[in-house]
Amino acid sequence: MSTDVNVTGEKDWGHRIEELRLKWGVPLAIVCMLAVWLAPTPVTLSIVGKKALILFSGVFVLYLTEAMPLPITSLGVVPLAVLLGAVNLKGALEGFASSSVYLLVGAFILATAMVKTKLAERITYVILSRIGSSTRNITMGIMLVNICLAFLVPSATARTAIMLPVCLGIIDLFKTEGRSKFGVALLLTLAFTNATISAGVLTSTVPNPVTVDFLIKAGGPEISYMKWLIYGFPPALLMTFFTWWYVNRTYKPEHMEIPGGNEYIKIKLQESGPMSTEEKRTLVVFLAVILLWVTGEWTKIDVLVSCLVGVVALFLPKFGVLKWADAQKGVAWQIVLVAGGGIAMGDILMKTGAAKWLAATIFSALGLHGLSVLALLIVVMFVVQYLHIFFVGTTAMATALLPIILALAVEAKIPPIILALPAGMIIGGYPVLMFYGTLPNILVYGTGKLRMEDFPRVGVVISAMACLVYAACAATYWRWLGLF
Repeated sequence: MSTDVNVTGEKDWGHRIEELRLKWGVPLAIVCMLAVWLAPTPVTLSIVGKKALILFSGVFVLYLTEAMPLPITSLGVVPLAVLLGAVNLKGALEGFASSSVYLLVGAFILATAMVKTKLAERITYVILSRIGSSTRNITMGIMLVNICLAFLVPSATARTAIMLPVCLGIIDLFKTEGRSKFGVALLLTLAFTNATISAGVLTSTVPNPVTVDFLIKAGGPEISYMKWLIYGFPPALLMTFFTWWYVNRTYKPEHMEIPGGNEYIKIKLQESGPMSTEEKRTLVVFLAVILLWVTGEWTKIDVLVSCLVGVVALFLPKFGVLKWADAQKGVAWQIVLVAGGGIAMGDILMKTGAAKWLAATIFSALGLHGLSVLALLIVVMFVVQYLHIFFVGTTAMATALLPIILALAVEAKIPPIILALPAGMIIGGYPVLMFYGTLPNILVYGTGKLRMEDFPRVGVVISAMACLVYAACAATYWRWLGLF
């Protein structure tokens, strides 16, 4: 009874917050825009820069509150930027023509093929069948599946949707009345290790290609799929194992073994039957795309080109496994629009000098002058990470913050990549503080087997560790590799 009351109370609290966002989000955005408009223009900020700040203040509030659908807010960047005179129409539309946006479309279509052919589901059960049925091994198996699928399914939400029914079936075998520690550990492992490993694979989550896009716009180096893997995968793998260990340490399962666990997984694998020709063709396409991604530095074939070649192959007559109707259902167009509008907003901030002015103001306000590179990294990583509390989704967060972080690096007179690369990885890989932080979190919370406090209970420690790990990587490991 107490659990039901608690869950009901959490839902009521969530509804009240949502009502406040919907009611006050737009008025607050308008007030912020008017406040910036009426404020005196600083000497170091141009008129066009101020116009960009007026636009940014409103968009930022709408991104935070979601008072309007995020795709609509992102689309609104174009007419508002033009009407305010911050940029011309061509400049306002450049974000939607970014290679990151097309990479997202391709990634969603590739993920659709994995889901439709059930290849991802087969991989999940094969790994679980090898790992054993102890509670410790099951959670480890889910983590290992997340690591494998991060290379094959370029969507954190799709990966969670694939594995969630598997996890719920395993939890039911545990036969624990009401809430179980094992259930909490398994679902948090699913959501959190899915997120942490995403930071290590360029195509695994939206903020990664967005980070690369902004770095190029800022005059930084272009980071290939293989380079991102070399820089990002070791810390992501370390943090993924740490996350698995800490979640299972915090929520120790009631029993060591899952009754009927092996039998359940074997039955599910048997139900899949022999590997179909569609699965085999899908696997061939994915392996070919990954091979092109890995060898891109030698073949000089761009990540986007490789991705789109794979997409086209999935539609070829007598070979492909998809129809256009499948792609229409599989592509999360709202994410594509958010990325396009967000990149456009960030580009406007950078071109007008507004991002530089914001960075200089923040730098002075926080007293960051005179800090060593490592100290500056730690401060910026902690600020960025704990801003996850206020954002719903990592795409909007990346497009809103990365231009300012790039300008912050310029203000500190260090290469922009030193701050932007770890910040991008932190944004994309560590939305682990709140249940509403990202769609995978919302999916597992929606099962009713978790409480709101479960997320920050482990997320606070994971976040702090991530900040230290990525700051240390930027100050040492990446420097040794010659990144800057």
